[in-house]
Amino acid sequence: MKILIVKLGALGDVINTFPLVINIKQGLNAQIHWLVAPLSFPLVKDHECVDKAILFDRRITGRSLMETVRQIRQTEYDIVLDLQRLLKSGVLTMVARGKRKISFDRKRCKEMSWLFPFERITPSDSGAHMLTQYMEFAKHLDIVPGKIAWQIPWVGQRFSNPGGDNIYESQDKFFKSFHDLLSGCPSDQPHGGYIVINIGATKPANRWKTKYFAKLADMIDEKTDHKIVITGGAEDQPYAEIIKDRTCCKAVDLCGKTSLKELVHIIDKAECVISCDTGPMHLAIALQTKVIALFGPSDPGRTGPYKGVVIQKKFLCSPCNKKKCKHPICMEAIKPEHVMEKLLQVL
Repeated sequence: MKILIVKLGALGDVINTFPLVINIKQGLNAQIHWLVAPLSFPLVKDHECVDKAILFDRRITGRSLMETVRQIRQTEYDIVLDLQRLLKSGVLTMVARGKRKISFDRKRCKEMSWLFPFERITPSDSGAHMLTQYMEFAKHLDIVPGKIAWQIPWVGQRFSNPGGDNIYESQDKFFKSFHDLLSGCPSDQPHGGYIVINIGATKPANRWKTKYFAKLADMIDEKTDHKIVITGGAEDQPYAEIIKDRTCCKAVDLCGKTSLKELVHIIDKAECVISCDTGPMHLAIALQTKVIALFGPSDPGRTGPYKGVVIQKKFLCSPCNKKKCKHPICMEAIKPEHVMEKLLQVL
């Protein structure tokens, strides 16, 4: 049996899909292909339950787009699963050659994608955690669900990567540089003896104030013996500089300096990850690292950590799920003292 997964989305969405893919692999012994966007492509490509990863880049045009279409049409699939439920994913599912094409029920579809003539799963709670909603496809395929697992690749491994797109000549050099930066924090300690502060957020409204991150870093330095590692994308580097300027402690700044493989290593060895609503938060859960998630406009019951601690201050306007907000009072209401209290409880 051959199955195509159409899940193009962000890192967190892809990570929340892994339990379904594992269950399909185990339940149907299927050959699984996955159409995915560039950011998550390496993670999907190296996952042990994925036989083939097909790159879809929405920025590509012309010949490159035709190559993507050619790849998804060269295989006759028994099942095509549209888990993205958007117009573009619906079009790609239509283009694919498949005997059965399955997506969400009408209520949970977006951009009128319910108009595509696909088989639909049984209507269910749209407020349930997205991982749980994806697992409904296993039930639809008569698969008895097993234990929730993610099986993130690369854990505990080191990969040489000369000439790669990260700033280090190889993974081994990265590991050495990273532990050198953590001077005074032995690398053979359980979990590495450091706490990750992930400062990024795809949606501006989900961001926490830089002054709060800075104060939290100083509190961690004062009240624990853990080092502090700041992570985020290249777009978060200016925020990291502000945080470092405001702190009295020395934090290891890795914003925009890690590949996805390196980020897996960092989060896997961390004692705890403190993060807003973003992909590395879900990665930490998948790696069974302790998580403290800071939530404001998003609904943690739906897109929050599948396990872990959530800090959210309730307001009449939240969760609003807005991407931008002129007065994000829900995020501003979370103070460093609230986070520190929770951190001391989980350490």
